Amino acid sequence: MSQHPPLRINADLPVETFAERFARDGYVQIPVFLAPQDAEAVAALLDPLTWNIVAPDETSETLVITPEVIKKFGEAQVRQFLQGALKRAAKGFSFVHMSYALQDEYLRAPQTPVHRATEFLESRAFLDFGGQVIGAPEVTGVRVQASYYRPGDFLTLHDDSHRKDHRLAAFTLGFTRRWRPDWGGQLLFHDADGNVTRGLAPGFNVLTLFKVPTPHSVAQVASYAEAKRLSLTGWLLGDKDPV
Repeated sequence: MSQHPPLRINADLPVETFAERFARDGYVQIPVFLAPQDAEAVAALLDPLTWNIVAPDETSETLVITPEVIKKFGEAQVRQFLQGALKRAAKGFSFVHMSYALQDEYLRAPQTPVHRATEFLESRAFLDFGGQVIGAPEVTGVRVQASYYRPGDFLTLHDDSHRKDHRLAAFTLGFTRRWRPDWGGQLLFHDADGNVTRGLAPGFNVLTLFKVPTPHSVAQVASYAEAKRLSLTGWLLGDKDPV
């Protein structure tokens, strides 16, 4: 049962036009995705969250570093671990950024205000809209988190392939204001020759959808960036094909 007022998708969006662009290009950006006052409401809910640091260990398993973990092990040890994640970025897949596990936290405390966004992203309204745009009516669910990239945070090249989930498309719903292009943080698409084929700047109330697999990365955020790079990110899922 819903615990929060539903968020509203902008009723004036030309869904067929966006579907054509997705089919042609493999990605699409949809500005003013939410009704403006609902987008403002979500932005206000993201800012005060208690964020956790996420980064991969030596086995590529994601470690979640909570404020309690930092208090227990000390900032020096956490910095040492993050330096390891940074070094691994030079040779392969790695990342460091802040995260809030919306779906896990919803199970613990669904009444928390930010879960107005969680309920929306799990709703048929969002799943069906996404399915229309990507041409996949069989969208059955999502995996989603809130993310915050601080100065120095990054996500290296990967294509979102997954052994367990059937990922139909990736999405980001941005809540970043007044971002300068030299601050980094762009979503970058790459070709087989290592060229950047497209770079998408962080934005506010912009839904981006792209096919999986697609080689992409998030450029490291500049040390002098002043705004917060905030978004809701995840994947539209389908049922696994029967073996």
